[in-house]
Amino acid sequence: MVLIVFSLVAALAAGCSGLGGSGQPSSTTSGDTISGTTPGTTPGASSTTTNSAGPSTSTTITTLSPAQAILGRMTLREKAAQVLLLAFDGTTVLPDTEQLLTDAPPGGFLLFTRNVTGADQLRSLTAGLQVGAAANGAGIGLFIAVDQEGGTVQRINVDVPFVPSARMLGEQSSPTEVARMAAETATGLLALGVNMNLAPVADVVSDPTSFLYRRSFSGDPTIVSRYVRAVTRSYEDNGLIAVVRHFPGHGSAAGDSHDSVVVSKAGEAEFATIHLPPFKAAMAEGAEGVLMAHVIVRAYDPLWPASSSAAIIQGLLREGLGFSGLVVADDVEMVAAAATGAEAGGQATPSTSNGAATVVDPGEVAVRELAAGCDLLISTGTIARQKAMLEAIVKALETGRLPAERLDDAVLRVLETKLRHRLVSP
Repeated sequence: MVLIVFSLVAALAAGCSGLGGSGQPSSTTSGDTISGTTPGTTPGASSTTTNSAGPSTSTTITTLSPAQAILGRMTLREKAAQVLLLAFDGTTVLPDTEQLLTDAPPGGFLLFTRNVTGADQLRSLTAGLQVGAAANGAGIGLFIAVDQEGGTVQRINVDVPFVPSARMLGEQSSPTEVARMAAETATGLLALGVNMNLAPVADVVSDPTSFLYRRSFSGDPTIVSRYVRAVTRSYEDNGLIAVVRHFPGHGSAAGDSHDSVVVSKAGEAEFATIHLPPFKAAMAEGAEGVLMAHVIVRAYDPLWPASSSAAIIQGLLREGLGFSGLVVADDVEMVAAAATGAEAGGQATPSTSNGAATVVDPGEVAVRELAAGCDLLISTGTIARQKAMLEAIVKALETGRLPAERLDDAVLRVLETKLRHRLVSP
C-alpha cells in the first residue's frame, strides 16, 4: 500500500513538469497480454491468431491497452464512481470526503473558492485527495478540476495570475497575450495539484443581458474562435486538461440554465456558421474535454437538453465533428439538467416537484446523461445526493437499463485521459 501511494505521488510530481504538448501516453506504459482459445477480441484491442500443427485448433492472443487492462480489474461500483466529478466541502479532507474515497473513489473532485485558503493549504488538500484515491482505488488518481475562466469565475486566487473576463480580453488584449496568461494559469494550477480546467468558454454571445456575456470573448464567431484556440493550445501544451464549454453553444438561446429551462430556436445553419466554429477550433488545438450545455436545441433534438441527447452527443459531436475525447455533463443540480421538451414553454418542471419548488433527481439525470453518451458527470450537490447518483447508476446497470458497454466506454475514456496525464500509478 505504501508503495502504491509513493508511486502515485512521485508520478504526479513528475507529471506536472514532464508532460509534453501532445498529451500522449508515456512510452513506458504497456498492455497486458491474454491468451485463450476464444475467437472474439476485446473492443479496441489488437489480436493475433496462430494455427497449431493440429488440423482444427487455434490460439487467439489478445493484447489489451493499458486502460482496458485496468478496466478489466475494476468492479461495477468502481466503474460507476469513475464517471463522477464531485464538489465537496472543507479545506482539508473531511470525514465525508474520506468516506467517498474509501467507498469507491470518484473520477475526480471539483474545487470551489470555499476549498481554498492559501497555496500551501491547497497543495496539501490536493495531495491528500490523491493519496486517498490511490490507497482505495487500485492506484487510479483523480481529476482535480476547477472553473478558472477569468473575471468573476476564478475559484483560485493564490499562486495563479489574475485573468480579466473573457469579454475584456477579447476587446483589449491580443490572442498572443491571452495565450501567455493561459500558459501561466496552467503552470500555476498544475503546481497546486489541479490538472483540469473547465475552460475556455466557446459560446458566442451578443446579448449584453446574458449571464454569459462577460464570460464570452465576443459576439463574433471568428474572434471567439481565435481566442479559444489560443487558450486551449496553451493549456494543453503545458499539460493542463482543457474542457471547452458549453456545447453546442449556450449563446444560441436566452435564459440561464442554472435556474430555468432554456430552449434554443436557432437552426442548423446558424449553428454551423456561428456557434460550432469555436468548438471546432478548440478541438483542433487538442481540447481533451467538451462540456455539454443543459440547453434544449430544437434543431437537433426537440425533446432532451444537449447533455442528455444522444442525437447531439453521438450524432453531432462524435460523428459530425469527430470528437473522441471526454464528454462532460454540466452540473446535474442545475434545473435545466432535468428538463424535457415538455418544458419548452419555459416553465421548469423537472423530475419531481416539492410544493412550489422543483427538485432535480440527480440519479435519474445521471443515468440519462450516461445513456446519451456523457463520460463524466458533475455534481455540486450534498454528499447524500452524490451517493444517490452512484447508487442510481449501479442499479441501472444491474437492471439493464444502462448497458454495461456504455459505462465501460465512458470509463475507458476517463482512464485513457488519466494515463496520458500520469494519474495512474504503475
